[in-house]
Amino acid sequence: MLNHLTSNRLTLSVLLTASLPVALIGCQSNIAKDNSTPANSIVTGSSTSAPILSEQVINVESVNRFDWKLVRWIDNQGIVNDVDTVPPLMLDVRPSNLVFKYDCQRYRLNHDGYQEYTYSSYGVTTITQPSCLITDKQAAHNIFQYLERLFPEYGRGRFNLRITSPSTQTKSFSFLNKLTPKKPTPYELVLNVQDKQLVFEGTLKTLRPVTGLPITYEFLKEYQWRLVSAVDSNQKTIVELSRPDFPVTAYFAYPVYNDEHHVGFSSDCNGVGGSYILTPDNKLLIGSSPQTMMGCSPQREAAEDKIRELEQLSKSQLTLQRLLNTNLDASSLPHYLLTQKLDTGATLVWQNEVKKIP
Repeated sequence: MLNHLTSNRLTLSVLLTASLPVALIGCQSNIAKDNSTPANSIVTGSSTSAPILSEQVINVESVNRFDWKLVRWIDNQGIVNDVDTVPPLMLDVRPSNLVFKYDCQRYRLNHDGYQEYTYSSYGVTTITQPSCLITDKQAAHNIFQYLERLFPEYGRGRFNLRITSPSTQTKSFSFLNKLTPKKPTPYELVLNVQDKQLVFEGTLKTLRPVTGLPITYEFLKEYQWRLVSAVDSNQKTIVELSRPDFPVTAYFAYPVYNDEHHVGFSSDCNGVGGSYILTPDNKLLIGSSPQTMMGCSPQREAAEDKIRELEQLSKSQLTLQRLLNTNLDASSLPHYLLTQKLDTGATLVWQNEVKKIP
């Protein structure tokens, strides 16, 4: 089997032209096919400790605490194919989207939400940073083609996520007549789609040291946030977001109906936004949600189009600092600046204001 694994690694780009799973096979076995689609649940632990995952309602914040590596693929005949490739195919679970990762290539699937287990007809899109130099371009291309077949662009479909909890097993030595504990098995995340199962093994993400003041959901929701600076990856002013007569405001809201936190951005027009999670090391991950299409002035529409482009389905790093309040009209209001460094390289700076109650 070791020779088989080595051969798969060497011929990954060639085998992917037929099918992604064939190229990733390490060894096979046959199991009874499981057509059940159990509900999922994740129970969050403390903000910095490893979360506890169980099988009821999925909690994106807890699942996102893990890096998920593809280790098995089960076809529609119930054949189990072990996967062992370098680099591996990884999965990142985010609000409103799944991000598959191979080398430095990213494949994003935008969907309607985890509660209904449906995905939208937007299909799979690739994200390639300018600095990305893919080792095996053919393999990356064929992974994209396979994901397109799993999640077709114009056909609404369904997927299911299921968590398998770890368990500590024991091994018996008869000549010693005692049990020796084995290493606990890791969490596994099973993605069921089109009668196939992709099984990912979870490893807890390493948290980066946090700079600046601590940030919590409650703190973000305490204020409304006005955009005071916006520059792109080249440190050039983003014109659409820098017009004083057309300010942009962010609102972090409490969960309403499905325990998801929501954020909205507005220039007094339609508004854009989506569900979001805040990680323990102050990363902000934002999903997407439908919006109205009311006609507004060109400047307001341009501002909201740009903030939608930057913020929806985004990942960014937040840093908070408190400054001396020199505003005599609101001397009791603490003065905070919230810096948002997006993965695209853009940097937005937000200042807190008294939250307006509709």
